[in-house]
Amino acid sequence: MKNIYIVFDKLHSNEAGGLVSAYSSFIQLLKDDYTIKVISVIDSNITEYDLFSDCEIINISKHDFFPKMEVISDSIKYFNLFSLLKELFKLFCYFCYIPISRTKMRKLFSPDDIIIVSSPAAAMFMSSKNRFILEIHTKFEYFWGTNKLGRLQSKLMSKPYVTVFRTKADMKKGNQFFNSTYSYNFIDKKIFNNTVSIGDEKRKHKIIYMGRFGKEKNLPKMIECAKQLKKQVPNFTLDMYGNGILVNDIRRLIEENDLNENVHLCGFCNDKNIFDDYSLLWMTSNFEGMSMTIIEAKAKGVPTISTNWGDGVFEVIYDKTDGFVENTVEGIVNRTVELFNDKDELISISNNALANFEEFSKENAYRRWKEILNNYEGGIN
Repeated sequence: MKNIYIVFDKLHSNEAGGLVSAYSSFIQLLKDDYTIKVISVIDSNITEYDLFSDCEIINISKHDFFPKMEVISDSIKYFNLFSLLKELFKLFCYFCYIPISRTKMRKLFSPDDIIIVSSPAAAMFMSSKNRFILEIHTKFEYFWGTNKLGRLQSKLMSKPYVTVFRTKADMKKGNQFFNSTYSYNFIDKKIFNNTVSIGDEKRKHKIIYMGRFGKEKNLPKMIECAKQLKKQVPNFTLDMYGNGILVNDIRRLIEENDLNENVHLCGFCNDKNIFDDYSLLWMTSNFEGMSMTIIEAKAKGVPTISTNWGDGVFEVIYDKTDGFVENTVEGIVNRTVELFNDKDELISISNNALANFEEFSKENAYRRWKEILNNYEGGIN
C-alpha cells in the first residue's frame, strides 16, 4: 500500500481540541487503503497515541520548543517577565528550525508518498521540493485576512499542490488565489450508541458546550448569555466540557455572576454519547472552520444555537430549520427561551438536526477524499 504522511508542526494530546479528533477519524477512514504515518516536526513527547494507535509517529526534532501565543499574551498582560522570556525563546527557536526542517523534509519522502499537511503553521516546515496537500481547519480569513499571525504563517509556508478547506464557502474564496477544494468534517456513527432521547425529561432546560477554552471561542459571551438566561429560566443548566488556558478565567466569571448552581465546568470528555443528555448546544465562537461539535450534536438530535463564526456556519446549520444562527447575547437567550417554552418546536428542530447528520457521514467523506487523493496522484503521473 502507498504511504500517507500527516504532518503537524506539533502533535498535541487528544484534549487539545477537534483537530486531533478530525485526524483520528481520517485515519480510520483510509487505513484499509493506505499505510498512514504521523509526523510531528517539533518533539511531541508522544511515540504511542491511543487515537492514532494504528500509526507510526515520527518526531523530526528531539526538542520541544513549541511557543504558546496565549501564554505570551498573558505574560505581557500580567507582567510575568520570566514566562515571557521563556516563550519568546521558544518562538525564536521555532522560526530558526524552519530551514533545518525543510532540509530534513526534502530527504524524508519518496516520490510515491502522499503528504497531507495539517495547517500553514506545519507547511512552513515543508521543503519547496515536497508536493503536498494543505488542509485548513479554520475559516479562510484567519490565514488570508487581517490576523497577523495567520498571515505570517501563510506567507512563510511552502506552496501546496492543493488546499483543502472545510467548507464550500471557503473553497470559493481560496479558488480566487490558488488551487482549492473542500471536504466536510465527518463523524463515524459507530462511535455513538443507538439511544436518541429527543423530548425526554432528562434533557429539559439543559445546555451543553463542548470544546477548547481558547480565546477564539469567546466563552465570556457564553457566560453573559447564561447570566441573562437565568433571569427568565432560573433552573437551567449549562455544562461546559473541555480544557484550555482560559478555564480559570471562566471559573472566575461564573463565580462573579452567581452562576455556580447553573453553570458547571466538567473537564475534558471523550464520550460523545453525553450529548444525549442535553436539549441544546451553545457556541459563541468568533471563528471556526467546520465545527465537529455541531456535527456530533446532530448525531444525537441536539440542535445548535451559534454565533456567525464564518460563512461555513450556514453549511452545517440550516438556520431556523435544524438550528439557529444568532450573533447577539439577546438573540441567543431569546431563542433559547423560545425553545424551552415550546416543546413541540424543540422536538421538531431536534428531529431535523438528527436527519441532517447524514450529510456529514463517513460514507460521504470517504467518497470525497478518494476523489481528492485520486486527483492528487493523477497530477503526479
